[in-house]
Amino acid sequence: MKKYITPLNIVFALEILVVILSIFGIAPREAILVWTGLAVFYMIFSPVEDALWLVVASIPLYAALPISENFDTLANWRILILVLFLCVFFKKGISIGLFKNAAGQWRIKENIKHYVVEYLSVIFLLISAFSIFIAGHKILAIKKLLFLVNIFLLFLVIRNLTRTKEAVLKIWQAAAIGGAAAIIIALVQFFSVWFAPLINFWLWWDFYPINFFYGQGLANLLSYSNTWFAYYGAAPPTLRLFSVFPDSHSLAMFLILLIPIILAWVVFYEQQRNRKIFLWTLIGLALFCIVFSGSRGAWLSIAPIIVLAFYFSWRRAAPALIKKIMLGIFIFLLFFISFNGYPPLFYKIQSWQSGQKTDADFSFFERARSISDADELSNKGRLEIWQRSLKSIAAQPLLGVGLGNYVTVLDESAANAKKGASAHNLYLDFAAEIGVVGMLILLAMFANILYTSWLVWRRATEPHFNAFGLFFGLYFLWVMTYSLFDVVLLNDKVFLLFMVGAATLFSLRAMLSFPPAGGNSFGSSNK
Repeated sequence: MKKYITPLNIVFALEILVVILSIFGIAPREAILVWTGLAVFYMIFSPVEDALWLVVASIPLYAALPISENFDTLANWRILILVLFLCVFFKKGISIGLFKNAAGQWRIKENIKHYVVEYLSVIFLLISAFSIFIAGHKILAIKKLLFLVNIFLLFLVIRNLTRTKEAVLKIWQAAAIGGAAAIIIALVQFFSVWFAPLINFWLWWDFYPINFFYGQGLANLLSYSNTWFAYYGAAPPTLRLFSVFPDSHSLAMFLILLIPIILAWVVFYEQQRNRKIFLWTLIGLALFCIVFSGSRGAWLSIAPIIVLAFYFSWRRAAPALIKKIMLGIFIFLLFFISFNGYPPLFYKIQSWQSGQKTDADFSFFERARSISDADELSNKGRLEIWQRSLKSIAAQPLLGVGLGNYVTVLDESAANAKKGASAHNLYLDFAAEIGVVGMLILLAMFANILYTSWLVWRRATEPHFNAFGLFFGLYFLWVMTYSLFDVVLLNDKVFLLFMVGAATLFSLRAMLSFPPAGGNSFGSSNK
């Protein structure tokens, strides 16, 4: 028992306690300020590896800091990641091996070969920075650039601290623990509406959790406009799970990125039946939450995984891993069928709660069928937005309308940026904001991630790392396809988890090229 009572576990447990007490209104929102200060103090005086574990495990729990009545939207992860980066920088320093080899020769070719994604990221950020000069709303552009840079710092930190296989496993452990917390909260949502009317759920969740996690401004917006419910013609609404996120799409994307990490743990504990059952249960619950998020983009975007799974089966490649992928697909389809049979049962429960009979004219698979309905309100809006995006790109192909300035494409005010104005397509969104070249750089980064996944799958010797390469690549295809219909990859918590998965993937590739040699500083030559 004593081995679990460590400063790291105490700080993390206190965060969970603060979150629970605050969202139930028992503790004031200001309690998160106290915990954030404690976390900063801990990170400065603790090993950087432990500080990184805390940052990763806390991803779903990050909250807005109530600094003042007019400024309460600054997420505490921004401060913690910056502090972590500075701790690593000052404690580890910069290795000369990043620039020169032992013979004093410049490592230009080697750097270009092994740091492709970092160089592409820098180019992408530079293009984004140049677009600020032509942006109509420069404050919006600067805010989004700082957001991207802030999150990219986490990628750099993980790449420099995960130099051993044990370090990678430790980061995956933190991500799995944080992901489990998000799943548990989603399940609490699912069962809570069985015992409370939807309007009560809506008002409570907006007034307490959303206010705590994202600030009063977003709470005010979501009090009258959100994606928490699915509507079926004249039938009553049903809940779409969204957990700690502001919308259901973000939960789905977050869990899609989480599952490859848990699948890698399944392979790691292949011979330990109890742990394997627990992890498969966690995967099943994650797939349940993805389906019951009601995100049609997530449903449709699983198609590439299904196609590739059957292709690999036909080629008889890695049968043990393909069996796990096929099992995941089966679980997803099972929950998908369950979701489409869920509303009638839910209507009866809501009728029982309200004492009013609900005569709902519900059509089986209605929401799924609406994917191909061009006249459906959401689909029609997307098509119109895509058309306006393409026109804007054709008019300003070089640097777009400016980073964070998509509202310009829609001829809306800067205030609408807070309402989530976007192209509902990640690629069109960046092409419209920073130009075609910036979008091509983004695609090059994604291609490099897929290539790295393939390398880790084919070359890693440990089964769990080999599996992670395959699983991350397949599920990233799911993410890329999903990004054709939305920009939720840019949700801060989703983006942070994406950086965790991508950074550990590149760390594994680095170990394949340069086995650990004891380097411990920024940009050490053993990458």
